[in-house]
Amino acid sequence: MSETSAALEVLAARLRSLAAEGRYAEAQLAFEDYCRALQENLAGLPPGDPRWRRLEAGWRRLLDETRRLVLAGRAHAGVRLARLPRAAPRYGDAPRPRRTWEYSG
Repeated sequence: MSETSAALEVLAARLRSLAAEGRYAEAQLAFEDYCRALQENLAGLPPGDPRWRRLEAGWRRLLDETRRLVLAGRAHAGVRLARLPRAAPRYGDAPRPRRTWEYSG
């Protein structure tokens, strides 16, 4: 494994870790770092180099894994929020008045 591939793997692992922890703002920055490193890596390769396809496949795999982690994390957070007890109305909070008329225009 070359030094640049190792650097990409370190950045990819950091991105996966941040996404799995639900630290999405930091994960966004890590994704941008990964993309920048990938662009620099690709810029150093000659056209038609077989490493292009390998790097592209790795990038797509990383993007799919990260997307799944984010979707799973958001779904889990939604379930946790749905399980929270609803706050009882406080004394003095009057319900919104009902309207007895309709507007049609």
